[in-house]
Amino acid sequence: MSHTPRKHHLRRVVPRFAQLAPGQVTEAPSPQHRAVDDLLVRYAAHIRSSYGAEVTGYLITVAGAQDELSVELFDLTRHELVVARSSAARNTVLSALGEARDVGRFFTPEPGRLVLLPRPPSPDLVELLHQEDVTIVCPSGPHAFTRSR
Repeated sequence: MSHTPRKHHLRRVVPRFAQLAPGQVTEAPSPQHRAVDDLLVRYAAHIRSSYGAEVTGYLITVAGAQDELSVELFDLTRHELVVARSSAARNTVLSALGEARDVGRFFTPEPGRLVLLPRPPSPDLVELLHQEDVTIVCPSGPHAFTRSR
């Protein structure tokens, strides 16, 4: 019996935070969602002003799955997937790593993977993310961000 690979479909969408200005209050359902929205807005503004990045969002429909995967921010210019979290706590960073690995495999070629956090995680988590080929990005000022590599 031959195995037919399952198909998936990527659809570009306008990121839900795209109409927000840095610092603008969102109507996100929780403080964590608002913090993530703020990080995404600030980072998108940073990469647009730094090198003219074109950004988008994606919805990914996976064959056989009952739901869609959402990509809030994708840097088309550098072909980088951005997964944002509101905390650098261990379980939160591990969740972001899992999401980045899961979602990234649906792109061809596979994108660079970034985890956007409000502050750097513990050194052992930095090491783990680097071993998994994931870059950490954190704010380093009101309008600046630092990449871990």
